Amino acid sequence: MSQSNKKNLNSEDVNLPGLLSIATVAALTTVLLWGGSSMVTKLGTQSMDGFSLGILRVIAAGPCALIIIGILGLRIPWHNGSRVHFCLISIMAMLGTIIFTLGVQYTTAGHAVVASSATAIFTGLIEAGFRRQWPSSRWWTGITVGFFGAIILIAESLGLGISQATWYGDLLCMLGAFCGSFGFYLGGRMSIIYGAKTVSLWSVVFACILLIPALIVSVSYEEISKISLLSWGVIFYLAAGASVIASMTWLYALSRGGIGRMAVWQFALPIVGVSLAWAVLKEPITMPLLASIAVILIGIALVQAEKPDLNVLDRTKKG
Repeated sequence: MSQSNKKNLNSEDVNLPGLLSIATVAALTTVLLWGGSSMVTKLGTQSMDGFSLGILRVIAAGPCALIIIGILGLRIPWHNGSRVHFCLISIMAMLGTIIFTLGVQYTTAGHAVVASSATAIFTGLIEAGFRRQWPSSRWWTGITVGFFGAIILIAESLGLGISQATWYGDLLCMLGAFCGSFGFYLGGRMSIIYGAKTVSLWSVVFACILLIPALIVSVSYEEISKISLLSWGVIFYLAAGASVIASMTWLYALSRGGIGRMAVWQFALPIVGVSLAWAVLKEPITMPLLASIAVILIGIALVQAEKPDLNVLDRTKKG
């Protein structure tokens, strides 16, 4: 690694892009892919258990990532000072994926996508903790407003008493979101040095390798042979789209747009998820639902209007 690229992971001196930027487009692409993943995952858990589906989607993502790595010629980010970060990124992303997939099995797709919007809160708080700098009142206002919109979505639209949803399923989804947030925070920092594509793709490959023994032990050949064509389609969507492509675009957004500001776009996940629930699962769109969407968008706008002197990243290498 050249001297010019040996930057401290805590470097903070850069201006952030505005509301309409490539980083914002990357964040929105991620939201679209992840927003559909809860519904697609729910379809997958109808024919196989969530734990097996979680393992298979992580392992299937490995070859997808390797293909892109080979095309782009990306080297593994395995150097002194970065190995611990890289291992943590891979492990937390792996755990987050499996735990979230397991949670979807025990709750509804709508509840899962709303619970996953907590990623915005977790990522921002993790950033504040590592930087030891309390976010501004405007940032907190945006986070609070967005979270309140998510609460409206759960309580008034989907309903807390719905029989298909459970508190432990929602809790598992939120725990998965926390693990993913931790991995994405560290990934965003490493992306400053190695680039978002390198970090995200190699972490997917590493997670795949780690889970191969678990696949051999927990999933038999007979079970794999009985997987339906629809389930394989679910696995491919989750592996290639939600894991590989979405991870690349999300880490790019974090490294280019600022972790605290880009993370709030996770609040748009309920909009995509509930829209798909309406289109595919025929869930009604109510006035409280529309109100929650409006509140979430207000929260996003508040955080996007944040001054660039608090949530900044050093942009020294192309993603």
